[in-house]
Amino acid sequence: MVEVASPSSSFGAYTSPRSSPTPYRSPSSQKPLWLYCVYLLFGCVCFNAFLTYCRQKEFVRTTLAANNNDLMDDSVNADGSISYSAGAEEHVVSSNYGSSMYGGGIHTARSKPKTEPTRGARMAKLENNILPKPTNGTADFNARKSKAAAISNFEGFSFYVLTDTPFTDWQGKRLRSQMADLRHYLKDNPQRDNITFGVHLGNTQKVSNSLCMEESYNQTAYLLAKGPRPTLVVPGNSDWFDCPFRDKSMELFLKYYGPDFIPKEWHTEHYEPLHLERSEKNPELFVFYFEGILFIGVHLLHVQAEEETHHAWDRRMKMNMEWVASSVETYFVQHNIRGVVVFGHAPRTARTRPFFVSMSNYFLNITSRQDIPVMYLHGHGNGFQVDTKFSNETEWYSFVDVQIHPSGVADPVLVDIAPQVQGKVQALPEENNMQTTLFEGLVRIDRRKGVYEDPMDIPKRNLR
Repeated sequence: MVEVASPSSSFGAYTSPRSSPTPYRSPSSQKPLWLYCVYLLFGCVCFNAFLTYCRQKEFVRTTLAANNNDLMDDSVNADGSISYSAGAEEHVVSSNYGSSMYGGGIHTARSKPKTEPTRGARMAKLENNILPKPTNGTADFNARKSKAAAISNFEGFSFYVLTDTPFTDWQGKRLRSQMADLRHYLKDNPQRDNITFGVHLGNTQKVSNSLCMEESYNQTAYLLAKGPRPTLVVPGNSDWFDCPFRDKSMELFLKYYGPDFIPKEWHTEHYEPLHLERSEKNPELFVFYFEGILFIGVHLLHVQAEEETHHAWDRRMKMNMEWVASSVETYFVQHNIRGVVVFGHAPRTARTRPFFVSMSNYFLNITSRQDIPVMYLHGHGNGFQVDTKFSNETEWYSFVDVQIHPSGVADPVLVDIAPQVQGKVQALPEENNMQTTLFEGLVRIDRRKGVYEDPMDIPKRNLR
């Protein structure tokens, strides 16, 4: 018998790769049925949450569309006219910015529905529909008492105007220097003691530098209070609209530049009672009458169409229209008006045109007002400009648009109003090439030293 040797004895032992044996799972070691039920329940909850999200998304979309239609229905009648309710003068900002009065955090603007009216149609509606309607039923003071108007006397006076400052730390130092320089100017020129008030035409900060922190508002208010006279401030883009949180920024603007700004800060020995009136719902809007001139402050911003919904823009325009309309209709009945000055921030553009067209209706359509001089003073531009294009377009030849150079690089301008004796204006002359006279000498704008040769040069002697 042949004996076969075992491989393990003839060769090295061969070990096959070990694999883990499949363990035997007894029925008791399997996952319990209740755990599978939990898994199933969790899946149902997730699926239900997804369905709820889809339903809510569709609900929000349809609600927003309905609200937009309601806004249009509330503002525009079937005949294209604008409806004005008792609450029409409410603050209105973009619906993209939360639900509070001035909005909240910044969100992405919604796409424009295809069914919205064209921009031209909206502009036409705003241009041609305003409240109250200018009529001869509200007889003007001048018309009712023409004899008294013909022999009326008014004192001459002046005010200073600055805009778009301070944007940087050195412009803050410059503003302090400018206020000190005005104090010295009044001290050295007693004849200029008739300077009555000042106006800042908006943009009191640069958002990228200040981040709209409260300290920025507080600091600029403090610097303006260093001036020789009370200074009114109208809102500009960077005062609230361009800020990260618009509602909070507008609250700060009103806190530091609103109704309480003048009485609590200024030198009472120089304060001239302006009998200022402010809108109850929109206190940044103001109006007052002084020596035959009606002054109106409006909330006019330079905003691109894509930066907010047209509903918010139209309603803010409507707010300004109503404020000018009510101010003109009220004061022209009560006083002898020889001129009107409107303070705003935004320049006159295609988007702001409806405001100026509506204002023209209160002068062109009434015989006793057609020749009343009206001047719009604004900032948000580069350079000093006197524009009469709108006057020529509308044949409103008594209207002038004046843009003030940013005060960070130029002196605040002085605006002189001529006196009137026995109904005749004592026309102001142009004494140098830095002065501009308007309305046959009723108004003179003095740019003083004009643009600084060195924008960084700040006189240290005036920083005390």
